[in-house]
Amino acid sequence: MLLSRTKILALALAATVVVALVGTPVCVRAEYDSEDDYDSGDDDFDSEDDDVVVVYPPRFNLEKALDHYGVESTSLLRRSMLIAGFSFHETSERDESYLDFAERALVKEITRIDSIRDSLYMRKLAAGYEEEYDPDVDKADVDKADAAGTCSAEDGECKEGPTTSTTKNDSKLSPEFGHFLTPDLKSGQADLLRWERDGSIVQEYAVRVGLPPRLVPTLKEYAEGLGLLDIMTSMLYDDPLPPNGARWFSFQSPYQKEITDDDERGEMRNFTWNVERPAKNWKSDMHWFNTADELSHEDGMRALARGGFDEVLAGIGEMFDLDTLHVDSFGFVAVTNCERGYIHTDWENTGGNAFNFLVGIHSPEDAGPELVVEGEKYEKGEVYYGSNAGVLVGDGTRHGTRECDHRAKRGVRITCSIYLANPTKDNLSILAGDTTSVFPPMEDVGEEWIWSHKGRHWRREGGGDGLVGDLGRTPFEFEDDGPGCTKEHCNNELRRGRNTCMKTCKVFMDDESEYKPGKERREVLGY
Repeated sequence: MLLSRTKILALALAATVVVALVGTPVCVRAEYDSEDDYDSGDDDFDSEDDDVVVVYPPRFNLEKALDHYGVESTSLLRRSMLIAGFSFHETSERDESYLDFAERALVKEITRIDSIRDSLYMRKLAAGYEEEYDPDVDKADVDKADAAGTCSAEDGECKEGPTTSTTKNDSKLSPEFGHFLTPDLKSGQADLLRWERDGSIVQEYAVRVGLPPRLVPTLKEYAEGLGLLDIMTSMLYDDPLPPNGARWFSFQSPYQKEITDDDERGEMRNFTWNVERPAKNWKSDMHWFNTADELSHEDGMRALARGGFDEVLAGIGEMFDLDTLHVDSFGFVAVTNCERGYIHTDWENTGGNAFNFLVGIHSPEDAGPELVVEGEKYEKGEVYYGSNAGVLVGDGTRHGTRECDHRAKRGVRITCSIYLANPTKDNLSILAGDTTSVFPPMEDVGEEWIWSHKGRHWRREGGGDGLVGDLGRTPFEFEDDGPGCTKEHCNNELRRGRNTCMKTCKVFMDDESEYKPGKERREVLGY
């Protein structure tokens, strides 16, 4: 296949990702009819008569390579800017700083590739075109450049000499894991997670966020007031679920109990929660405790409001230059024993608009780090949640529970998991497809409900009422999915049974009689 010299630029820029995709080096070389055809350095590459022979394996897929390069190059540009000191706002594709840096980086890469090609061509001229193209010979040029401190085309890495580790002298930290910088953060201050050894970024959407001083105590008191704290301990030791099992609980809100005036308190409401245990491949006794209906979800929002979570939302929204942000789901994770942390992602392909915010609520005395986050080259690092910061994981951020065993003293590690979203038309189906909790329901009704919350808790341009002055979602309609629904469908292990009887089971609050969109939640709930 013959291509002009100008048209080969895209192939050259994508060369490093091709190796990863097809597992075989791709060779690109130029053939010129005479020295007159050789462009010795014109930046515009005016000659369209230069022929380039592309040698590639049978499995090569140019479109796939270029698509992958387009995705990875954007992420690489943003990380490069962040390492150099640019703000996260400046790494947005809508910011002139990003566009200028991207253009400079492209020009530099084109210049580097052209320099390598020029060197190869001049050597062939000197040999009088008697040499056959030999990838091993050409690799020597790359190796020579690599030794001088430039990047290798084979692995895409730059050799900058060995780095030294500055791992903390902490008996609970393991030398088998990398470690992260954990600076003190002000409430709402967001800071990208960085490796301790060199300050490099771990993942584009792995962030520590400073907590308001009252958040952890408020969440712990809320779980205790519900009666959930005791259940999380006793259930895991005395009556654990089997893998893939589920159970339902009904609680009364500690906030409604606080109201002393019987007329103001009204009839005590029941708040439904669901507990599930993930599959065997999680290699732990972890249980997920989540709100199972809208009333319980709204009650949990009052706990976040009291804890000052608005400051956290503002910090995250501003850092990632989001349009809006709201709390999508709320719950707790409890574990006593983890044989091997299951490394996974919570979100993929949402455009950087969905997150899981993890807050350590309780950890046994003398326990080690609670969370593992994986870097881009599968290097794992461990970290404590701590009482003054939470860890945010978003698109493609691989993480998992740190191995632990607290059974000797009946200890339990408890984490609050708060899902956050900035819904868009492009990611709405992904947000509604989340299967980690029974609420909100999935599919079409889930999409409608999630969209009704857009901008509810934080907006970039201001005007959001936040959690404290929360006016709730916009109006939302729902019905049972067909006849035959009874209360028996509501509290059983058949998840789809409950969520197909949404009116009978009061999965959502009726707008007119209960929810009352546009009124402050403090007025609607009474607290």
